[in-house]
Order: sequence, then structure tokens, then C-alpha cells
Amino acid sequence: MAIEKGIYAATLTPIDADFQCNADALADHCLELLSRGCKGVVLFGTTGEGCSFTTQEKKRVIQEVVSKGLESQKIIIASGSACLQDTIDLSKFALQHKCLASLIVPPSFFKHVTEEGILAFYREAIRPFPQLPVILYHIPQFSGVPLTLNIVKTLCREFPNIIGLKESEGNLSFTKSILENVPDVQVFVGMERQIPEAVSYGASGAICGMANIWPEVICKAYETGDATEVESLSEPLRTLPFIPYFKKLLAAEKGHHWQRVVPPLSPLT
Repeated sequence: MAIEKGIYAATLTPIDADFQCNADALADHCLELLSRGCKGVVLFGTTGEGCSFTTQEKKRVIQEVVSKGLESQKIIIASGSACLQDTIDLSKFALQHKCLASLIVPPSFFKHVTEEGILAFYREAIRPFPQLPVILYHIPQFSGVPLTLNIVKTLCREFPNIIGLKESEGNLSFTKSILENVPDVQVFVGMERQIPEAVSYGASGAICGMANIWPEVICKAYETGDATEVESLSEPLRTLPFIPYFKKLLAAEKGHHWQRVVPPLSPLT
């Protein structure tokens, strides 16, 4: 069930005045990213403000972008929900529409939960869909619920359809530990400047937001192992919030609906 190695764009979401996703603009953007070197796209992940959209809206948009020519096998759907039933519902949809994989974040409202509680959530979410490739999502700076080596090892042992892990904390030691201890799992990093080092450990590439703006640069870093240009382009992210910043840059090229964000986020002035 392994997916192709390389760069997957964690896509931004173009938003209309009613705070609904503009599916036409999203489809065009995704098709462009594929033509510029990305292996696929993640819809409604963190960069795509996924937690700000209902499951029904996500389904509508995915159906529309597929109808506009984006292959479902190029789409990774991000769950982004602390609700178990919403996660199950979206995974069922992903399987029915032959999407590439489901990216599942741990439940993110209750904090200080036990490993057994996190395992129980994933078991209930994954068990009904043994044919759906699943990518686990480690992003504790947002979710507040880290994935541990024990959680990853246990789930991968129980569910052969878990094909990967997205490591978005920027924790290279955790990336290395997963690759050493769970060799069959593909690791995709989220921090672009870490791509060369992570790949040298055996990582399969990246799922990242900068690919929305500079896909060729990110693909080059993966292919050549040189992140010099990525480092330079990353400098503003030390002081600016990354979602509004990326949307500001993309709006300059593609129109105002790319700059709009869903509250509580605020656009850059």
C-alpha cells in the first residue's frame, strides 16, 4: 500500500465571502501543483484550515474538484476532527471515492489523555476500512496530543493499511526513531528545511505548505539534498503566522479569495 515518494502539497483553501471553499479555484491550484512536480495534494489539512470546515463541506469540495479533473488517486484527505464519528465518516468517503489515503490526526480537544485512549480512537477509526491507506499525523504543537513510538508501533502492527506517518513537529530524532523501529512505515516530514536530512535517514519525502508557493524549490530540495534556497524562503516564517503568510503570497498571484481565512485566524495586512 506504499504511496509514491516525493513532495505532497498541503494545500491552502480558497475561501469565498460566505466562508465556503471555492472548489473551482482549488481544483485549478491542485492541477497546477501536480504539473509543477508535486506527487499529490493533501486537502483540508492544517495548512488548508481543515478544522474550520464541516465534514459535509469537505465531501462537497472533494466531489467537485474530482469532477473538474483532479484524480482522486492524487488526493490525501485530512480528517482534522476530534470527533470519532466524523473521522469514520470521512474515511468511508475517502475509500468510496478511491482517494490515495486518509491523514488522521489524534483527537485534539481533551488533553493529558492516555496512550490507551489514543489507541482506542485510532482502532475505531481504522478497523472498518482495511483497504484504505492511512497516514498517522504527529503535530502536537497544534493537536496537543503527541503520537509516541509505542503508539505508532502498536497501530502499525495491528493495521497493515497504516502506510505512513506525517511528522510535523520538526522533531528529527522522532523521525529517525520511527524509521529505525518501524521500518515498513513511510515518514513524510512537514518542515521543509528538514527534508534533506530526513531523507538521508530514509524518509519518503514531505507533506508541506511551502509547496503551494514554490513547488519546484521544494521538489529540488528533495531530489538534490540541498535546502539552501528553502532556508532562505523560510526566514519570514520565524515571525509571521504561516497560513496567513502563504495565503497573502498566493493571493497576489491568484486573487482575493486566496487571502481570506476562517476566524479565528486573521489575514495579514
